[in-house]
Amino acid sequence: MQRRDFLKTLLALGATSSLDPLFAAVDGPIPKPYVKTVPTTPFDAPPGSWTFVALPDTQYYSKSYPEVFLRQTQWIVAHKDAHQIRFVGHEGDLVNNPNETRQWERAQAAIKVLVEGGVPFSFLPGNHDLGTQHEGDTNSRATLLNHYFQESDFRHSEAHALFEPGKMENSWHEFSAPTGQYLVLALEFGPRDEVVAWADRVLSEKPDHRVILITHAYLSSESKRDDWAYDQAHGGRANPKSYRLGKLGDMNDGQDIWEKLVTRHPQVSFVLNGHVCDSGASYLASQAKAGQTVHQILANYQDNSPNPGGTVQPPRGYGGGGFLRLMQFHPGGKVVRIRTYSPWYDEWLTEPSQDFTVNV
Repeated sequence: MQRRDFLKTLLALGATSSLDPLFAAVDGPIPKPYVKTVPTTPFDAPPGSWTFVALPDTQYYSKSYPEVFLRQTQWIVAHKDAHQIRFVGHEGDLVNNPNETRQWERAQAAIKVLVEGGVPFSFLPGNHDLGTQHEGDTNSRATLLNHYFQESDFRHSEAHALFEPGKMENSWHEFSAPTGQYLVLALEFGPRDEVVAWADRVLSEKPDHRVILITHAYLSSESKRDDWAYDQAHGGRANPKSYRLGKLGDMNDGQDIWEKLVTRHPQVSFVLNGHVCDSGASYLASQAKAGQTVHQILANYQDNSPNPGGTVQPPRGYGGGGFLRLMQFHPGGKVVRIRTYSPWYDEWLTEPSQDFTVNV
């Protein structure tokens, strides 16, 4: 089957409730029941609010549950007006195996829904999107990302730029909202020194934008920034520098990004990341040298059951259950409610780590 026909077929399947063609090879028990069509979800925020959507790791959807990934992006497009969705930021690990073309085709099909739906978005490579060997090995920065996505996919951003021409790994995006003008910085897994220096220049040139920085690895499930000096003594299992790529050249972890970039610029309000397993959610508020409080938020729901290794607890089913982080910016821009919703289950998570409010 040609790639074009495959994508058309996959997109058509995403609009149906039939899982058999997609799930025939999936092992393990059937998870809890899902909603068979895109649900209609009321926007229960104060009038005048708008939404930023954080899209956590989709690696197991691309591997085994592509209809869940499609449901996420279909729901976003269906609710872009009702929920005033101004931007979507993918937190990395689009795929699980960087060399499996079927996984990239599935990710491409899901992201294409956003492109065709006119929703601006960003993405960045996680460790599972990099390398030339097995899943998450990251033996190099080689990636198929640029084979399946092009800069024209970012055409709905009001303005955007890439760190390197023709390479999608690092980008910035502008969008407007009722609470002002915003800038999204999307940085690669363990960004290189030259990438951090580029991001620093971008922020210096755009002092009037409110900034949301997204990178794959930054905050741990213990609400600590990745810090190699600390992590080496405590296992260091999720720190980017513990991966093979960290031994091949310069790489910046969460603490490096904080010191070299975030804390220096007063317009940075949020840092978002995925990557980490365990609880799959954590939060840290820190006072920057520039004076503001920076809200650092981890969200990741990946579920590779029945294999317990690397599964976020509790298991969500269907590769992660399709949960999204909905950041609802209330009128005036001072209050942001962070909520967790799955259009796959039509379910909200209500634990304090999944539903909370921050003051900007």
